[in-house]
Amino acid sequence: MKREWRSEDKKRLLAFWGIFLFAIVVRCIGFGSVPEGVNQDEAMGAMDGWALAQYGTDRFGTRLPVHFGAWQVSQMSVLLSYCMIPFIRLFGFHILSIRLPMLLISCAGVALVYLVGKELFEEKLALAVMALTAINPWHFMQSRWALDCNLFPHVFLMGFYLLLRGLRQRRYLYLSMVFFGLTFYCYGIAVYSVLPFLVVYGAWCLWKRQLKFREILLCGLVFGMVALPEILVMAINLFHWDTIETPLFTMSRFPESTRGNDILFLNFSFAQLGKNIWATVKTCLLQLPDHLFNTLPLFGPLYHISIPFLAAGTVMYTRRLFREQDRARQTKLLALWGFLVMGLWVGLITSDVNVNRINIIFYPLLFFCGFGLQAACRRCPGLLPVTAVAYALCFLLFLGNYFTSFREEIKTYFNVNFLEAVREADGMDGYERLYITGNMDWQYNLAMSEILTQYACRIDALYYQGRTDDNDGRKLLPYSERYHFIDVKYLQSADQEGLYLIHASEREKLPFESEVIEKIGRYLLLQPR
Repeated sequence: MKREWRSEDKKRLLAFWGIFLFAIVVRCIGFGSVPEGVNQDEAMGAMDGWALAQYGTDRFGTRLPVHFGAWQVSQMSVLLSYCMIPFIRLFGFHILSIRLPMLLISCAGVALVYLVGKELFEEKLALAVMALTAINPWHFMQSRWALDCNLFPHVFLMGFYLLLRGLRQRRYLYLSMVFFGLTFYCYGIAVYSVLPFLVVYGAWCLWKRQLKFREILLCGLVFGMVALPEILVMAINLFHWDTIETPLFTMSRFPESTRGNDILFLNFSFAQLGKNIWATVKTCLLQLPDHLFNTLPLFGPLYHISIPFLAAGTVMYTRRLFREQDRARQTKLLALWGFLVMGLWVGLITSDVNVNRINIIFYPLLFFCGFGLQAACRRCPGLLPVTAVAYALCFLLFLGNYFTSFREEIKTYFNVNFLEAVREADGMDGYERLYITGNMDWQYNLAMSEILTQYACRIDALYYQGRTDDNDGRKLLPYSERYHFIDVKYLQSADQEGLYLIHASEREKLPFESEVIEKIGRYLLLQPR
């Protein structure tokens, strides 16, 4: 008997490591080159991370900010950029050092799924959900680029695992509060999702006598200490207080912000509530097409074959939850159900969610999908090999699509030609001033043009702030004099000594004659005649 247990244990250990290493390997294929180029939010986080690595400030010169000014009217969470610092220092400012933190944390998420599954279910189901995560389209795609908000579900999952374990061993309970607090620095949505989850779950644990009042109080203290700086940033901007600088960090007041408009209970209307409900159903259940950088339309975030298993698993898990007689067991099961409800709450409260806005829901959906799949296979054992083959085929087709047609199509949305063109323009001798279009080929945005230019040209934070005329070893005009971001239709005259970077569709709008020096994709480098 003892030998059989050891043999079974070894098999499960081999299965865990096999799935985990497989997940890592497939996520590393073409890493850094697919997707090629850089997304504008990715570039923004990278520039602030680079400035932090060099000077301990963001690119505006704010010392160790709790929240980035980013787009000025649309701010950005900081944790992913702080995670970039050691990689930038080790490997330099490079696309790999920018994206590595997201890759590593996402791979850790695959292992965490197994650990959470062991706390909630039997080990076979934990391995099954881990395998589903390893081949999951959403999980695969978000791991390969550095969008700040995509850190949120992984950090929350770490806190969630420690919470479940902390119901048995209290030291893990208090440690979980550190990670739940850190979610506030991953994505602003955490403020109105993580906090209600903890309050409601804490009340349940107190009511069912799974935790004592002093333990909950200590949890609140630990969580509050970690999350307080971000909470103060929100209070500063809500009540128009002044920026608070401390020896450790800066809590900034921003001139204005548009993010509050995305929260339903700050701008309530039944029409918007209806839109939010439809967006949640469309994104999470029906898996209709989303932005290309989030999902491939043919596969959805979870594969379309998962829809019946997901629906059945949710119903059956809920039934099991309410029939469970063991109080401690029910408390653990309730946590996963609360995880799902929290994701649905985000969908209801946040305007017109897409995959990255409601990313917190996909981990619980994977668990419910696995639960439904296991139930279906128990009732019909012959279904197991069929579904295994179906999922394997879906993953192979997904990879084939991702590394071929997606690889080419995503170049536009990751600004490949613009980055190449602005890099070429910046390196040309004889032109002290550059005039750069806001036409990104897929949308028009001057702020996007500027941050992508800063990324492509490696604009040093001190040079950007006007504190030096040296950038990357070159003596240049001050930043504000050298780089001009233009809307071609508002130009009235030409700078005869300047170099213009415009989209090919804009040339006929120029108010002067010009000569094309070079063409890159649909972008033209030209000078006035």
